[in-house]
Amino acid sequence: MPFRSSTPAVRHLDIERVWRGVALVASLVAPLLAGCGMDGGTLVIGVRTGEPGLVTRLPDGRLSGFDIAVATYVARELGYRDDQISYTGDPAQADIVIGAYDSPGTGGHPAARPAAHVAGPYLVTTTDILVRAQDLSISGARDLVQKRVCATGESSKPLVDRFGKKWRDVFLARANVPAACAPLLADGRTDALVADAPVLAGLEAQYPGRFRFSGKPLVARKYGIATSSDGMRDRVNDALRHMFDDGTWRKALIDYLGVLATRYTSPPALGSPPAREKG
Repeated sequence: MPFRSSTPAVRHLDIERVWRGVALVASLVAPLLAGCGMDGGTLVIGVRTGEPGLVTRLPDGRLSGFDIAVATYVARELGYRDDQISYTGDPAQADIVIGAYDSPGTGGHPAARPAAHVAGPYLVTTTDILVRAQDLSISGARDLVQKRVCATGESSKPLVDRFGKKWRDVFLARANVPAACAPLLADGRTDALVADAPVLAGLEAQYPGRFRFSGKPLVARKYGIATSSDGMRDRVNDALRHMFDDGTWRKALIDYLGVLATRYTSPPALGSPPAREKG
């Protein structure tokens, strides 16, 4: 029976507040970051919650995950103590914004725009497919043409581009956050979950032995840190370089994205350091 996103089974997907702003990619453009100075001795970091493995809210209210480990290391390198670091889900209120900065299916990303001032990348990954461990009927994107899929609007774009809007209307359940899809996949209300590989790794860890990665990746993804100036971008790149060199990046990868540790054996290449003036 066709899977219609308007059925009661998927209406409850809005379990978390929508990431403010139409997409994280939009938050990286300079106007959203302009004027967000670092005042009062506090660094406000924009993050995207609801992405296990990257950013997870613990029962005590603290945030944990690979993105948080990267953000904390960078903040300390910039001279901030842990009690001077705060997080927000609103990129317009942030001094720096951490997360994916390219958009699936667009063929480019705003890091190419000088005004974006994006440091990194600190992770180069892909959008992938997660299915139930015992389901052998899905081995790649082509097998999803008549399968029920749960994904955010951003992650589902490569499939919508491939299969069309009619497929979207019948087979796609759109969620605000990938974490909302996991229960649907676990109990059989959907056949596949599409999201960035680090998020899928985090969800897989929450359901031991019940899910598996399936097929080839859909599109490449880059994760970076948006800043408000060239100078700050360079300082953040220096901090990331230190994190790569001293082994902290590798340890964080194993701690939070363990299933992907063999996939990402070394840090991604950063942009070249700024040229030094002579004299």
